[in-house]
Amino acid sequence: MTEHTQPTQPLRTVFVGNGASIYPLHEKAADPAHFQLIGMADIDPQAKTRADAHRVPFFTSHRELLAAMQPELVVIMTPHTSHPGIAIDALEAGAHVLVEKPMAIQVADADAMIATARRTGRLLAVNFQHRARPEVRAAYDLIQSGALGQLQHVNMIVVWPRSHKYFRMSTWRGTWNGEGGGVLLNQSPHNLDLICHLIGLPKRLVAWARTTLHPIETEDTVQAMFEWPNGAIGSLHVSTAESGQPERMEILGTAGRLEIVAGGLRFDRFDQDLREFFPTTEEIYSGPGQQTVEVSLPTMTGSHNDIYANVYAAIREGAPLLAEGESARMSLEVANAITLSSRTGAAVEFPIDRTAYADLLAGLQAAARRA
Repeated sequence: MTEHTQPTQPLRTVFVGNGASIYPLHEKAADPAHFQLIGMADIDPQAKTRADAHRVPFFTSHRELLAAMQPELVVIMTPHTSHPGIAIDALEAGAHVLVEKPMAIQVADADAMIATARRTGRLLAVNFQHRARPEVRAAYDLIQSGALGQLQHVNMIVVWPRSHKYFRMSTWRGTWNGEGGGVLLNQSPHNLDLICHLIGLPKRLVAWARTTLHPIETEDTVQAMFEWPNGAIGSLHVSTAESGQPERMEILGTAGRLEIVAGGLRFDRFDQDLREFFPTTEEIYSGPGQQTVEVSLPTMTGSHNDIYANVYAAIREGAPLLAEGESARMSLEVANAITLSSRTGAAVEFPIDRTAYADLLAGLQAAARRA
């Protein structure tokens, strides 16, 4: 619990970037019983209409908003490149922060955000609402309980179809200077986060990032291969230039297998752990029998509502954040590593070389400005 007010009082909350297309989801999730909206800021003056609808002050400068309103919570929904600067300003002003994904476009900036949160004693939360999907929560609990045994293999395939019109709607999309990446920084942060949330940060990766169909500077399709510290291996395929492939994640261990799809979870438990079965069985060509186990799913929605409820509980009651800065940073580091691997043609070890990636990104941004 913070020192600001009594636990029953709503958090004095401001929105920065309220002109964003994601705004309605935040507006809906900010339950007035827990969040008192006291101001908004956006560099686009037309966003004032949303502030007027709530009868709160509007600013075109987030610094002026912070100084005038002195909020307890700052929600950031601006384009990715501006997240670190606004978040650090908010933390320095004494506010807690909820920032949209990705928290930054390069991991060095995420490092700075996390360091500022630690120094100021404020909370830094990232809007990774997919962690609150019922099937993901149940899968996480199964993995943490050891139900899968030793993890061996992970495979994730996701497509996020986008048309050319989508990129024309906002000129910063799909650009190195406006977005810092393509599918890696816009659509797939949730997918990368689920891999890291469930399995952990890889040990190394090799990846290919390509622009296949869209007229954009950045990647629209990615294939990555991972290795984890325990020897498990895995892969990710994600694209905005493909269709007809529903999201699917498979996790295989020595004691069972999970298949995660949108809204569903299948758990097949082996009759015997492979570490015991293979050395002792008389079978030659088969594995152990397996049984499908019914898994009860928690009553969460995987929406912004879950994140907002968790942020309120963390600030007012000391509950752990569902997606705090440190764990949220992992997916950004993986995204940076994928770009670095693809551009250098080499495997990348974790933690990645922050300077090497910063230099690569600066070069890509400079080349885009010259084009």
